[in-house]
Amino acid sequence: MRESGADIRILKILHVADSFYNMYEAHRYLLKSTRLEAEDLKEYKSLRELFRAGDTGRIEIAIQRLCRLVYLHYQILPVILGDEYDTPLLEAYTDGYWSEMIGTCRQLFHSTFKENPYYARALITGVTKVSKNSLFSDLNNLETDTVTCEAYSDCFGFTEQEVMDALKCQNMDTMHDVKEMYDGFIFGKQKDMYNPWSICNYMRSGELQSYWINTSSNKLIGEIIRRHPVRSKHEIEQLMAGEIIHKEINENITFQYLDGDENSFWSLFLADGYIKAENVVKQGESTWCDMSVTNREVMGMFRYEILAMFENGNAVYNDFTKALLSHRMEDLNDILLDIAYTSMSYFDVGKCPPERTSENFYRGLVLGLIVSLRDQYRIVSNRESGQGRYDIAMYPLERNKDAFIMEFKVFDAKKERSLEQTAANALKQIEEKNYEADLIAAGIGRGKIYKRYCSEVNL
Repeated sequence: MRESGADIRILKILHVADSFYNMYEAHRYLLKSTRLEAEDLKEYKSLRELFRAGDTGRIEIAIQRLCRLVYLHYQILPVILGDEYDTPLLEAYTDGYWSEMIGTCRQLFHSTFKENPYYARALITGVTKVSKNSLFSDLNNLETDTVTCEAYSDCFGFTEQEVMDALKCQNMDTMHDVKEMYDGFIFGKQKDMYNPWSICNYMRSGELQSYWINTSSNKLIGEIIRRHPVRSKHEIEQLMAGEIIHKEINENITFQYLDGDENSFWSLFLADGYIKAENVVKQGESTWCDMSVTNREVMGMFRYEILAMFENGNAVYNDFTKALLSHRMEDLNDILLDIAYTSMSYFDVGKCPPERTSENFYRGLVLGLIVSLRDQYRIVSNRESGQGRYDIAMYPLERNKDAFIMEFKVFDAKKERSLEQTAANALKQIEEKNYEADLIAAGIGRGKIYKRYCSEVNL
């Protein structure tokens, strides 16, 4: 029987309460403390029993109160370690109870880090950046470091020397194989970093295999792909082929823009460890880098997990390619229109500059839709031919099949009267620039070259 949204929320809330109960239970030694007053012990017991019963009514003060009790017992301010702080938010975002969870987390973090004099410092990790414009907006003295930062860059995993020393201690002469399988993580400019989980499991079992585990952020990536299955398929295919893609990433990921911000999509891949960033260039709020799959271990999971996430979009790919190959223009337009209504947002097509932004976006979209035809066509984008550059050309691998030239145009209300005129201008450009020259040089007859133009309104 499938669980409803309400059932999922109840289960998640019970899980949160259970986590706090376990945290309090780990400090049950406080019950024997000679430095705690009777009222302190009473509060400790009361909160612990609330969490045991699944009650989350007071979780916002749970950590603050526990810090105070620990301080009174040891007479030393404790350090707060918050691993994967955003996991509850990631799960709430994907499971549909974001509004309920966000308020609770704000109160919890405010009470724990802002209104809490009983801790020395805190270290928080997560896949979304801890920033002043997020849940931590009222906190002071925040220092944030992402995977592209230099600070602590040799502390986020095992260095190569540490892996070599560990293998030597276990009399395992397999460093060459281990490096080929697990090396590749990069933090700041620190290269040759290894995932401790994978190395420890390998040393325990002695088997070179993938020990990668699912995370809540994987589920979020899957949800974004499910909603927009055609957005990044072409670039995913490039990564799987071992190629490097140059992308802008957004290290200030905010949940309210995840559904429309493609840069956040790639940032999640980076923070989750699926891809690594090299040649990082930061320009103001923008960060550009060369991206590739992290290592052989990750590539294996990348192939199975990420491609599986695209399965919901397969019908779209199949319908589009069938319509294209059979020259069904109306069906092609209907499919693109359906994608525009169900998947695209302002963040996709953009508005600045209008002359190229939308054309570039649609070219990338169509490349993603036709990537499954690589076994039948050599697909080329933005290549010189004749007296200009075509947007997309499809060279058939078999001579009896049609070739295709595609040109994308944005409707310009100042220069054109209608979309029909925009389309006519696109076809005119194909003819005047002689875009078919390269195809003809490849031995394809003029009668086998199908010229396709795509026009759109720039809203």
